[in-house]
Amino acid sequence: MFPALLLAQFALVACAIVNGVAAAGWNGSQPWAIAGIASLQALLVLLRAVPILLLLSLPLLALRRQRPRLAALAVLWSLFIVAQAGLNQYFQVAHVPLGADLFGYSAAEIRTTLSGGTPLDPRSLLAYLLPLLVLWCGLYVCARRWVDGSRRWTSVLLIAGLLAWLAWLPTGARTLKDDAARDLASNKLAWFCADVWRWSRNDSAAVLAPGKAAAATADEPPLDPQFPFLHPEQTPDTLGPYFSPTSDGRPPNVVVIVVEGLGRSFSGPQASLGSFTPFLDALATRSLYFDNFLSNQGRTFGVLPSLFNSAPFAKEGFTSLGTRMPPGPGLFNLLGQQGYHTAFYNGTDTDFDNERAFMQLQGVQHLVDKRDFGPGYQLNPFSEWGYPDKELVSRVLADSPQLQAPFLLAVQTISMHTAYKFPGQDAWRARFEQRLRDLRIPDAQLAAYRANADIYSTILYTDDQLHRYFDAVAKLPWYANTVFVITGDHRLPEIPMGEHIDRYHVPLIIFSPLLRQARHVRAVSSQLDVAPSLLALLSHTYGLKRPAQTPWLGTGLDLDDSFRNIHQLPLQQTKTSAPDYLAGRWWLHDGQLLELRDGMHLTPADDAAARDWVARHFLRYQQANAIFMQKLALAPGGATPELVAYREPAQKVQPIGAAPVMHGLSTDLSEVAAGSHAVQLTVGFSNGDAQASRAFVPLAVLTAEDGRELQEVSGAALQLPANGHQRVQLALQRPDACSRRCYVSVFPSDPQTGKAIGQGQYHVPVDASTTAGGAP
Repeated sequence: MFPALLLAQFALVACAIVNGVAAAGWNGSQPWAIAGIASLQALLVLLRAVPILLLLSLPLLALRRQRPRLAALAVLWSLFIVAQAGLNQYFQVAHVPLGADLFGYSAAEIRTTLSGGTPLDPRSLLAYLLPLLVLWCGLYVCARRWVDGSRRWTSVLLIAGLLAWLAWLPTGARTLKDDAARDLASNKLAWFCADVWRWSRNDSAAVLAPGKAAAATADEPPLDPQFPFLHPEQTPDTLGPYFSPTSDGRPPNVVVIVVEGLGRSFSGPQASLGSFTPFLDALATRSLYFDNFLSNQGRTFGVLPSLFNSAPFAKEGFTSLGTRMPPGPGLFNLLGQQGYHTAFYNGTDTDFDNERAFMQLQGVQHLVDKRDFGPGYQLNPFSEWGYPDKELVSRVLADSPQLQAPFLLAVQTISMHTAYKFPGQDAWRARFEQRLRDLRIPDAQLAAYRANADIYSTILYTDDQLHRYFDAVAKLPWYANTVFVITGDHRLPEIPMGEHIDRYHVPLIIFSPLLRQARHVRAVSSQLDVAPSLLALLSHTYGLKRPAQTPWLGTGLDLDDSFRNIHQLPLQQTKTSAPDYLAGRWWLHDGQLLELRDGMHLTPADDAAARDWVARHFLRYQQANAIFMQKLALAPGGATPELVAYREPAQKVQPIGAAPVMHGLSTDLSEVAAGSHAVQLTVGFSNGDAQASRAFVPLAVLTAEDGRELQEVSGAALQLPANGHQRVQLALQRPDACSRRCYVSVFPSDPQTGKAIGQGQYHVPVDASTTAGGAP
């Protein structure tokens, strides 16, 4: 009977690959490589399942009558096929394989997450039906041709199944160059089982003794056995020099907007997919714009504790503690204690991810969610999430004139989530097509973009609702004395991601009429740094107080001009996934050491000393988190710590770790000559490795102030010898959009994909004052 199951397994793979490739718009050799790896994985997974299936099938095969025996076998094996088809279809919706995160959400939360997103098109239905039809027809044929079967072949198959457990499951890491392709090629049943096994082992892991963790990082003091994250609060006021006094002498209002799914790859200057947020791009040119900013979670579960409380993740996210969440100092309660009115708006049910319980613990005075909108607002008929962003903005604006200054207002959007559908979407699909023309997307790539037209049109829709909000509040009296903070909770996964870091790479925009000047910040920071920096700004520049001690993980926003990371921080993709850890330029992911490079790229690093150094700091965080899970205490004063006036830190924060070594390809933009009609570039490319570099194409991209790509030009393909260097001349025409200022980026790019494959120079301003004397 096994040939029938084998054919059904390959039919299952074929449907999954066809669906995935169609959704991503891949072409060329990539789909064939994905199909080959997926087929090999599917065969190995099936062989591994053979001993289990044989054991379960033996009682069924003992039935005397052929028809009941065949029907019982068909039901058992159909369940095996349907389970895999269901995991494949989940991946089609979520674009991430399902793992142990299944156990991090309630049935109601899973239903809400997938509401409206389950595809019912013929291709998706075929993914269920075709493998089952192949199985049933194959069983019928096998039963007629081989009535008694073969003990010899059954024995061979059983031995092969046992040996398959010793075989390596190919990941395609060498053949497939990005995470999206590797995720599609991976067998979803194997992924699910491996992730659940990892999670179950971590769940029973013993807590290390505090002394062991302290000894692992001799450069830091021992952990407090009661409050392991507690430390003196010394975050420097890096924002203060950019802000003017308020007109009324009171501290400024603060508005924080958390945009669901907002990722850097499709928003902002030099966005790798082109920017689909024209309003935010324009706002960024008048703001403090943090180009290399990270969310600390790959899903929404952690954004509120990270952004407002700089809190640890606990085991499955801070809010997963539910009623056991301990009080601690955060933006809401600290500002509330000092005369601020606090409010939080969300168009969904805030019981999801325990957001309501978290906000109530923070003492939020005015909370509006799906149940509190009142009459006159239209629920989204295409999903169970609640109100689309247009209705959310309208609800916030309805209350905005009555806000009591000073206030802290937080708004959390939802439309940029599955199912990416909202009323009136057809008009936004037309805008999406216009945006493709504005971005000058090459014809060869249009199919991939149009495969995700619903997503891109939703991004444009949410961006426009934010535009409507800012236009409206700009007319209100409190606007002039307000600081606006905009970021994404994580990068949405439904548009395929090129690298692991893409999931966390989000923009941060700090805008205010109080700003003295705009600035484009290249240093790396994360959402854990936002609350400490805002409290430092409000206490140092505007006279509020801040806690003497905090359990905050963040150390404040870094506004340095250079690309660097001075922070140590955890990142967690899902509630049940193993945390990543970033320290200096080193990123630890699943035990693998990666180097964080300019342009927010991760490259594998072979440095045992660096790996041990990061692992020691990661161990210290894990130990502190384990103690926290035992004690469930953050600070001695809970949410009401001792407040003190701002004091300058004793010393400036210095970059951590060893100085970066320039491995791989790097770029030096040595000369920029801007004339009235052209921009001449002299670019040096260097190879810091002891072997020849891979082939690359020198690429220069010219963008307008609002982030629109105006032009790109490439040089001849190069390959540098070991430690080699070569200078290249590139020329760009200067369009009318560059009459005042535009920006140029240069980097070594992959000849096939055009993506950066080394360190580049990004967002270099070009204006009328730029001359041939050198780079600006």
